[in-house]
Amino acid sequence: MASLGIANVKIALVDKAGTVLTGANGIYKYTDQATTDTTGIFDVTVDSSFGVASLALSNLEGSTTDIFGNNVLVYKSAGKGSPQAVLTINALPNEIKMAALGMPSDGKGGFTLTGKADPNNRLALLAESAESFDATKPIYVGMYMGIASEAAATWTSNNAAENRTQDALTIASLERGDDGFGKYYFSSASKFDADAMLKDVFKGASTTNP
Repeated sequence: MASLGIANVKIALVDKAGTVLTGANGIYKYTDQATTDTTGIFDVTVDSSFGVASLALSNLEGSTTDIFGNNVLVYKSAGKGSPQAVLTINALPNEIKMAALGMPSDGKGGFTLTGKADPNNRLALLAESAESFDATKPIYVGMYMGIASEAAATWTSNNAAENRTQDALTIASLERGDDGFGKYYFSSASKFDADAMLKDVFKGASTTNP
């Protein structure tokens, strides 16, 4: 699954069943759009966030353990991974970022540093890339739900050059019941359905073909 760039990411807050939250409970809850939001999905575009810089996935599979019998290696016990994603965005809107991180608002422009991630604040994401040697064939990865956190932030003085930072969210994935952690989707696959993909990742949301 060789990839070519990253074209888009969509994120949404979901409940414990993986159903997308909208309005005052969703990703737009700290914005004026909360009163009109019906999809609960934030589209990370060049216009909204200066685009996505990267998405790094890790711990997709667990390690294997050797099982011996009669003095020979007879089996490999496969452990289960705990997938994690690091999503880096050039300039995620502040209120969207605070909602994604689950930081409480004081209603006056302040957001509390609680010192820990909120395990009840769950984020779903869908990222789009393309096949490495065919940009006309998108490939996708969807993560059903995870806990977003930001462990550190550094503000640095400008000098002869501007020192600009990005927004990096670490998302520790959870399983959505028997559905697992998420899926890969390939537009080249037989019977690929983009609308079905959106409805799968963003369960219960009012979605349209990207």
